[in-house]
Amino acid sequence: MTSTATIEKNLEKGVNKKASAIKERATKTVEKGVEAAQDTFEQAAFQAELATEQAGEELRKLTASGTKFVRDNPGTAVVGAVGLGILVGLALRSRD
Repeated sequence: MTSTATIEKNLEKGVNKKASAIKERATKTVEKGVEAAQDTFEQAAFQAELATEQAGEELRKLTASGTKFVRDNPGTAVVGAVGLGILVGLALRSRD
């Protein structure tokens, strides 16, 4: 009876060691996955910030260009605005 109990205890110790090793490997794998996800998130955030800055700069350039055009050609700008207003009005009017 004692030898059976000893064998069972040793088996339990072996199973516990294997379970512990599997748990440790799984923990390391999860930690690596979390680190990879954090790196990917940081890269995406950096890219989004860069794209926002570039879009803002392009918008500033476009605004400056538009302002210069209107100052240099006020008549053309007014005629263009009126024409655009008419087109938008026609497109948005309700159909009877």
